[in-house]
Amino acid sequence: MPRTEIAPFARRLASRWRQDCWTGLVVRVIAAALRDDNGTRVRTPDHFLGAAWAPATAAPSRWPEVVVIGSPAADNALAELFVHLPADARVFLAGIDDVDAALAARILLAADRNLERYQRDALDAFVAAERARVDAAIVAHYTDRDPAFARFRDGLLGR
Repeated sequence: MPRTEIAPFARRLASRWRQDCWTGLVVRVIAAALRDDNGTRVRTPDHFLGAAWAPATAAPSRWPEVVVIGSPAADNALAELFVHLPADARVFLAGIDDVDAALAARILLAADRNLERYQRDALDAFVAAERARVDAAIVAHYTDRDPAFARFRDGLLGR
């Protein structure tokens, strides 16, 4: 997509989150590759997942309102995302740790009947990699080890 076509959407991006902004995500979910398709080598482009969550009027929703896929660049997913949003919507692009990218990918898998087998396989791999990444972050950041409790327990038990 030429830069001139993305300009109207770029002006609608917010540099900081605000309560009246949609929360958006654009992330590469399928890497460009050279694939074998019935004996023919086929080059497939990068694909980007786009998702948007409506402005939070109360607690933010876990569930995106819109999930799309675009290629060969992130701009294509962003442009496709804006097609589904209100004409005056402002969007703050969140990071992958701010929203549930794996859920958005699962929604795309369930809702898009036009995905090809290689796209489905790559989206499944993305979901698995996201789950593994989140699991590793949980192990790294959360624990039940509390030194004060351990001293208390050891004092009670005479250790």
